[in-house]
Amino acid sequence: TTIDHNKSAIADIVGMIRAKYTEEGERNFAIGKRFLEHARWQKSTFTSPYEKGDFESLARHVREEVRLYVTIKAESIRVTNWAKCHELRELVGKEISHEHASMLSMYEYLAISPDALKFSPLELSGELLPCWLDMVRGVVADRAKENGRVSREDFENRIVATKKRVSDARAMLIDPVKAAAKIGTDKVKADAKAIAKSILDTTTAIDTAISSGVMTPESVLATLEGVAKHHGKPLVSAAIGFDPATATILECEQAVDIMFTAGRLGEMKAMYARLAKRIATAEKALSARAAKSVKAEVMSEAMAA
Repeated sequence: TTIDHNKSAIADIVGMIRAKYTEEGERNFAIGKRFLEHARWQKSTFTSPYEKGDFESLARHVREEVRLYVTIKAESIRVTNWAKCHELRELVGKEISHEHASMLSMYEYLAISPDALKFSPLELSGELLPCWLDMVRGVVADRAKENGRVSREDFENRIVATKKRVSDARAMLIDPVKAAAKIGTDKVKADAKAIAKSILDTTTAIDTAISSGVMTPESVLATLEGVAKHHGKPLVSAAIGFDPATATILECEQAVDIMFTAGRLGEMKAMYARLAKRIATAEKALSARAAKSVKAEVMSEAMAA
């Protein structure tokens, strides 16, 4: 049929394009390997001491030779990058097998190599940096599943997440207390932001429903009561909104987080001042009652004696 022919043709074209880029990537890995092998040969063969700049000098020489035959920009001949990607893939392969290491493309190794590989142009060898092997393992595991795939966007998100993990680990080594406090603060902010978003989404949905005439205030309340009852938290009239008389510690914390997110600094200061006074009064009263109780016990014991 026409539809089947269309699907078949598109699949054929996609397959050809995939093969093109896969083949190109493997060629680049092979070039990187051969380039690195020759640089190591130079280092072991030449009598003069090998210097950091010699690695780039060899790359420059290769680029100049290529441009005698091909009209191409020098920066497009990325032999040093391809060599580093080859080295990175080899290091990963030693940890999780070369078969699994090959499940990432040249493009993907190019994307992570600046952060995942510590390469020495003097020693002509590299070191796999912490956290990045875990990211590669995750990608490989997902691709090994039936019909498994990792999109470009997903891969880039994993890079961002891994960079954050590395940054947090470094901060923890430098100043564990400060790093732990920051992680805690970030969590509080994230929780508060999530709460605020949920409230905004709910409010927007209710406003749209009422303004469009789809629901009445009574039906909205009935829906809310039904949901609350389903979760074992039946509503009472005082529970509609924040009720200070029945609020739990969690609800109080959530209220403070919401005020913080909303930027209600003046109101928070006023609440803090009032709370400080009330807490001081309550604690003073508790201390007085405790002292009175102790005095009564002493007198009772004295009379009994």
